Amino acid sequence: MIATISADIVRSTSLETADLLELRKGLQGLIGGFEKDIPGFWARIVRGDSLECVVPDYRDSLRIAILLKLFVKMNAASFNCSQMLQRHGIRFSIAVGSLKYADKKDDIIDGPAIYLSGRNLDEISRKGGRMSVFDMDGEPRSLSNMLDSYVALVCDIVDSYSAKQAAVVYYKLLGFKELEISERLGIYQSSVNMRATNAQWTLLNMAIKDFENFDLEKVCG
Repeated sequence: MIATISADIVRSTSLETADLLELRKGLQGLIGGFEKDIPGFWARIVRGDSLECVVPDYRDSLRIAILLKLFVKMNAASFNCSQMLQRHGIRFSIAVGSLKYADKKDDIIDGPAIYLSGRNLDEISRKGGRMSVFDMDGEPRSLSNMLDSYVALVCDIVDSYSAKQAAVVYYKLLGFKELEISERLGIYQSSVNMRATNAQWTLLNMAIKDFENFDLEKVCG
């Protein structure tokens, strides 16, 4: 099953133009890493502050969305911007379904999944409050609702992080060891461990891995 992610930077208008451009450049670097490590993945930044991602295996979608959120959160602390942006980083909508056409060269994403994730992102952007949505095209509503609640709870954990905690968890999700993280961030390894513990790293990691191990094909038949 393919997943798409539609996302946008929360209150991006509160950013100075130079800061938005710096954030976009960093996001493009993160996306490039995903494209290198995940066969068939590709993403694009549209309208200046929004992203659309094609994820060939839906199991990767939650980790990718959380990494995008963490990246923006850990960088937003250095900008003079909205507290909403610093707390939430991005809004995102994950949709599982099918695509009629997706080609990076042609810069086209077309099909039910991207329509669904885009429509749901527009909905939460208008209403406010919710920062994440999970939905499935053509599958049982009860299953979509269950996974939507699951993703929302994971998102709430991440929203509670400080920028320093977000940075530690970001690198841990990318697979870095604590010593490597301490060298990257210029802090003691004990500080890395403390920030990870206070951020409930073990719980978050377990939740994301549980999502990655959930077999939608089997459940949906």
